[in-house]
Amino acid sequence: MLSLRNLFAGFGLGLCVLAFAACGGGGSSVTYPPVGPTCSPGTSVQMIYPIPGATAVPDSPQQFVFVVASPLPNNWNVYFNTQNTFSNSSGYYTNAGMQTITAGQVPSPSATPAIANPYYQSVTLAASLASGTTWYVWLNNATASNNCAPLGPLGSFTTL
Repeated sequence: MLSLRNLFAGFGLGLCVLAFAACGGGGSSVTYPPVGPTCSPGTSVQMIYPIPGATAVPDSPQQFVFVVASPLPNNWNVYFNTQNTFSNSSGYYTNAGMQTITAGQVPSPSATPAIANPYYQSVTLAASLASGTTWYVWLNNATASNNCAPLGPLGSFTTL
């Protein structure tokens, strides 16, 4: 015969099983793959500062500089990571967006632009980077971040 106590115990156990199943059972790591296609800026892009492949870059470069064939709006920012693959769970996005600067405002040394008649655009960093670390850089459309993955990596560099 079914008692009221057994009914409540069975109901409680059922809720626990459902809650455990809903959280994936535990014990496994959760990854956040990019959603949708790669963000396309609709123009050619080249990272020139820090120079891609550079070593001994100061750990506070203060900015990333790109040359583009046509200027990108301020809603484009930078994603950077210590891995050469995009991972939504382990990288960093800049708070600042693209700002057009003059060629004379590009820090030295920088890469030679491969784009004819380029526009120079900079994204400011708010903090220093870990020293002795290789960083990979992507370009990200901040307003479309839920619909597309950042473009890149466009280059990497290693801090002092």
